[in-house]
Amino acid sequence: MSDSSRTPIIGRVDFTMMYAAHDAFSRDLRRLTEACAAGEAMSASVRARWVTFKNQLHIHHTAEDVALWPPLRAKLTSASEEAVLDEMEIEHGELEPLLERIDTSLGAGDPVTVADTVRALTTGLTAHMRHEEEAALPLVATHLGPDGWRAFAGHFRKTQGLRGAPEFFPWLLDDASEATQTRVLKLLPPPVRLLYRRVWAPRYERRSRRTT
Repeated sequence: MSDSSRTPIIGRVDFTMMYAAHDAFSRDLRRLTEACAAGEAMSASVRARWVTFKNQLHIHHTAEDVALWPPLRAKLTSASEEAVLDEMEIEHGELEPLLERIDTSLGAGDPVTVADTVRALTTGLTAHMRHEEEAALPLVATHLGPDGWRAFAGHFRKTQGLRGAPEFFPWLLDDASEATQTRVLKLLPPPVRLLYRRVWAPRYERRSRRTT
C-alpha cells in the first residue's frame, strides 16, 4: 500500500498518521519477504525488524480495539455499519495466530515456516488495512469527526509514551515519501520535530546499519 495505490480520505478528518502507519507495516512486510527469499530468515536484521514490526502492530491494533472502535460503535446507526466493526475485530483476531507462529518459528530456527507465515501475514494484513481504509475510516469521519479522531490520537500518544516515541517516529517515516514525511512532521510540535531530526532518526539509522 502506498500514497499512489489508494484514494485518500479528504475531509474534516486528517488520516495522515493512519496511512503512514499502514505504509510502514507494508514496507516491513516487503523487507521481511525479501529477506526470507534471500535465505536470510534467521538473520539479525530479520529478527530486529520483526521485533519492531510486532511491537508497533500490537500498539496500533490495541489502540483501535480500546479507543477507536468502541466510541465509534456507540454512534453507528445501521446494522451494515455495525458489521464493518465486527469485521475489523475479527480480522485483528485472525492475525494474532500468524504473529505467534512467526515468533515460534524464529525461536525454533525454522526459516521455511517463517517464510510461509510471512506470506500469509502479508496477505491478511494487507487486506485488513485496505478494508479499514475503504470501509471503517469513512465511518470514523462521519460519526466521530475531528474531535473523536483527536481523542483517539491522544490515547495513541499516551500508549506510545515518551519511551516509545524515539522508536515510533523513525520507524514510521523510514523510507516514506517526502510528501508523507512532510505531512507527518507538520503534525508534530516543534520540539518533537527537532528531536526526530537531531536524535531519533540518526540513532535509528545507525541501529539499522548494524543489523544489515
